[in-house]
Amino acid sequence: MSKELPYGPSRRADGDVPAPDEPVMSLDWEHEGPLTVVSVHGEVDMSNAPLLVDLVAELARRPAPRVVLDLSGVRFVDLHAVRALVEADRLLREAAGGLALRRPSRCVSRLLHLTATAHLFGVDDGPLPGDAPWAGPAATGDHGPPRRATGARSAQHSRMDAARPPLPSGREVSA
Repeated sequence: MSKELPYGPSRRADGDVPAPDEPVMSLDWEHEGPLTVVSVHGEVDMSNAPLLVDLVAELARRPAPRVVLDLSGVRFVDLHAVRALVEADRLLREAAGGLALRRPSRCVSRLLHLTATAHLFGVDDGPLPGDAPWAGPAATGDHGPPRRATGARSAQHSRMDAARPPLPSGREVSA
C-alpha cells in the first residue's frame, strides 16, 4: 500500500511549484526613522540562518542600532533560526541597541514558544494608526506585552532620535 503525498520534492505543501531560481530566503531592509526594518521572506534554516546574523552584525556597527525583524513572510523555521535570533539580539545589545520581532508568522511564534525563547524578544504587531512607523517596542526598548490598538499613545513613543548614519536602503540578500 503506497501513500502518495499531494506534493513532492519540487512542490511546496501549499501546492505551489517554486521557480527553479527562487531563493530559499530573502532579506531586504529599509530605514523607518531611527529603526532599520529587515523583512525576512521564505525559509530560515541551517543553510541560511548565518546570513541573517551577518546582516544584523553589519547593522550593529551603527551607533545604538535598533533593528526590527519583520517575520510575517517566513513560512518555515528550525532551531538554527532561533539560534540566529538569539545571536542577533546579543550582537545588538552589545552595541547598546535593541531587537524586536514584527508580526512573526505562525511557525515562528510556535517555535519560539516551544523553545521557551519567546520572552527574550519584544514582539511588535506593527504601528498603530496615527503612530510614526517606527513607534513600538524596538524604538522604546520596551519588551513588554504587545501593544493593543486603544487610540491613545504613550509619552514614551513621542520622542525618537533619528540622527543615525544611513545604510543603503532597499538592498536585498538572497540565499
